Amino acid sequence: MSEKTGDRLSAEIIALRYMDVGSREYDLGKACSLLEDMSYAGDPEAGYLYSLFLFTGTSVHEDKGAAMEIMSVSAASGNERAARTLLEIKRGNEAVDSLVRLKFRGEQRDTEACAKLFNIYDNGKKCVKKDHSEAVRWYTVNAEKGDAAAQNKIGFMYLMGKGVPKDREKAKYWLMSAADAGNSEAMFHIADAYYRGINGVRQDPKEAQKWYESAAAAGHPEAQHDLAVIFLSARRPDFKKAATLFAKAADQGDMDSMYQLGMLYAFGQGVPRDPDKAASLLTEACEKGHSQAMLDYANMRFEGQVLEKDLAVAAEWFGKASEQFNATAEYCLACMYGNGTYFERDDRKAVELFTDAAEAGEPNSQYALACFCYEGRGTPKDEKRAAMWFCSAAEQGHPAAKAFYGMMVLTGVGTEADAESGLALIKEVADAGFSEGQFYLGRLYFEGKHVKKNVPLAKKYLKLAAKQGDPDALALLGQIRA
Repeated sequence: MSEKTGDRLSAEIIALRYMDVGSREYDLGKACSLLEDMSYAGDPEAGYLYSLFLFTGTSVHEDKGAAMEIMSVSAASGNERAARTLLEIKRGNEAVDSLVRLKFRGEQRDTEACAKLFNIYDNGKKCVKKDHSEAVRWYTVNAEKGDAAAQNKIGFMYLMGKGVPKDREKAKYWLMSAADAGNSEAMFHIADAYYRGINGVRQDPKEAQKWYESAAAAGHPEAQHDLAVIFLSARRPDFKKAATLFAKAADQGDMDSMYQLGMLYAFGQGVPRDPDKAASLLTEACEKGHSQAMLDYANMRFEGQVLEKDLAVAAEWFGKASEQFNATAEYCLACMYGNGTYFERDDRKAVELFTDAAEAGEPNSQYALACFCYEGRGTPKDEKRAAMWFCSAAEQGHPAAKAFYGMMVLTGVGTEADAESGLALIKEVADAGFSEGQFYLGRLYFEGKHVKKNVPLAKKYLKLAAKQGDPDALALLGQIRA
């Protein structure tokens, strides 16, 4: 048998030898002739490739009908590429023809076409469904041809198991290939893998830092940010190095770094204290949508200690952070409404915001909402609901909630009475130095209604609370003296 009939040649070898645009033997006419013979002999791989020649009219008269028939036979014989392409053609729209022509160029290992096909399948465009495995198949061509960006992307997909099974060795091979070619994104992925210990990669902080430093030196903003965080979290923080790295990343638009650098300027850590520069950086991070920057910047403007007090700015950014469902910001904004600070006092609005934050698990909001329910502020008085929210906050360690809930449990208000459990909660926070718990405990021992009366013990706890400025404790001590 001659080479023309495909003797000892597989469709894959023919594609690599005669269809690869980078091959010295590139010859589409010869490939078409060989694949035609093999497809009629029943080779499904050859049938799929030959159908692309017919569909596009390359080295043969265009015949889309025949192309569809041969592709259908190939698909029925188990060729996945034929089956996928057939479905895409049948799904049909004006983009089908250009897609098939692009795939034909991809089968010729044309890197530009393969890059386009990667994007199409990775994102789901034109007439195709998102398919990460198909995206990987096309982009692997570029990786094999030395494209560092493709090597990085394929390596990361193997690392994370995106479209392909997780494979540490393949991930390492492709990421290292890209890193050796100077790809900073690959360096960052290697650093991140060592830092977090993902996909069986052993955690190695020193190795992680080495790769973070390489990626940062190559200008990768996330690596610059993460390396700066490492310097900040060291046993002896290096604020100066962190500030330098944050500045480089911030100059590239990294909003996390803008926020961090703004905080360093606000407190003069690693850089001279500069409130104006801090405000500028924090505002920019806020405008980019950084929720924590919104919260911290608003707090600074509200308190007026680190930055000049500005309630209008505080209210604006507490509000915008609240729109991003930042529960702490919702709590702060609720307090402004509840106290009538900047806004006209609005207990209903405060309850609405406290409720949103409380339902998100924010303990201060749970405590505040419980107080409003107990007092009937902005919502009907409801001792059971109050007890529920005091309990939720107490379970998260909120000391005031523990003290108040302890009193409710002790007295059976809003919940089933349990003197022993209630007293234990109050004593816990009192012994931890919390003034409200000390006052409650002192009052209980003085009144002797729910526990045995003990005036010396009452004085002890009331004096502890009074030393912390508790006005109720001072008043009760005055009564005792009288």
